[in-house]
Amino acid sequence: MNAISTATTKQTETPTLFEVTTIVRKYGGYKDVEFCWYYNERTPRFCAVYATLIEGYEPSEDMRYAEDALEECFTAEEAEALKVYLDAVHGDVGTTTISQAKLPIAKNVMPCGAMPAGGEADHHMLSEEPEYSLPFKVWGYFDTRHCETLPAGRRHH
Repeated sequence: MNAISTATTKQTETPTLFEVTTIVRKYGGYKDVEFCWYYNERTPRFCAVYATLIEGYEPSEDMRYAEDALEECFTAEEAEALKVYLDAVHGDVGTTTISQAKLPIAKNVMPCGAMPAGGEADHHMLSEEPEYSLPFKVWGYFDTRHCETLPAGRRHH
């Protein structure tokens, strides 16, 4: 049984979830830009374990942001597949790491997919790349507003 089906069918079992980030050495004229990768449009969802994985979860309240933030995390298999893809296709531009998500998450957290986009903070639609081969959609959120600017001669992405 895979990790997703375990999470959605056993309410008492808390799955271990992961976050994947890449620090890109040079991107858009900035140094060390962090890309926070997220699972975009997960199906099936982790609904059966929301009460366990979201602190203070109240099904009667609007918890869509917290639910969506949880759904953006990766199972161990998904995180590893994503890292393999990123290392193979984009490994020359930065370093990708997998870390265990801190669970339960806060109920007032905002998912990456809901973060404002455009300009210095934006989303990279990784799953739209021509060479993308994973069976699930991944996008990344980045924000260069607090990154160091590269000298003019060293800018590229």
